[in-house]
Amino acid sequence: MAKVNDVFDDVTGNQSFFIPGTEKKKEKFTPFARGEYLCHIVEAESKVVDVKGGEHKAELFTFTTEVAPENKTQDFTYISQVGGSVATKGDVYIGRRFKGKLWRFLEPTKNDTFKSNASGNSNYMKFCETIGIECETDKKEVNGEVIEVKLLPKLSASDMLGKAVIAVVDLGRPWTDKEGKRRQYWDCKFCKPWNGGKDIEIKAGEGDAIPF
Repeated sequence: MAKVNDVFDDVTGNQSFFIPGTEKKKEKFTPFARGEYLCHIVEAESKVVDVKGGEHKAELFTFTTEVAPENKTQDFTYISQVGGSVATKGDVYIGRRFKGKLWRFLEPTKNDTFKSNASGNSNYMKFCETIGIECETDKKEVNGEVIEVKLLPKLSASDMLGKAVIAVVDLGRPWTDKEGKRRQYWDCKFCKPWNGGKDIEIKAGEGDAIPF
């Protein structure tokens, strides 16, 4: 049987060692909670898609919110893995991210075959107002009648990135992956104004998402 010193001598040519007391401690996982998180928008991308088999056409915005340090003062209640409600402060969620979606339904021109869905732009208008972009009022003829409408701007990445918002978070729609497992993520359902929140500087292209 080889002596300990002999074994050690054999490995000195290609050393490795361990320093006791330097083990990485696993961070305690805190489940997400339904509620309002103080966040900044850190990623944004968009694409034009057909809706309902081409009945409508819309620009689909996908954005990511990241929980800000100021969230430490917020109070949350989550459901523990063994059941029961647990109260926690919002500092445990700092740096966590939630994805959100936003639809901007397009108006058809004379040569288009898709239909208008102007009533579906309510959330888009509210989002614009949330990040400080005013939607001007104008008059348009719709179905032979002149009515007052809100003109919705086309948002760019620079309009969204770094904006301070309150992300209203809840469980998203469940789905099944390729392995047949049921998945369900926590999503940003919509954003509200963060009164007193300060925007941060994020240049287009710094995040993982492709800017539009």
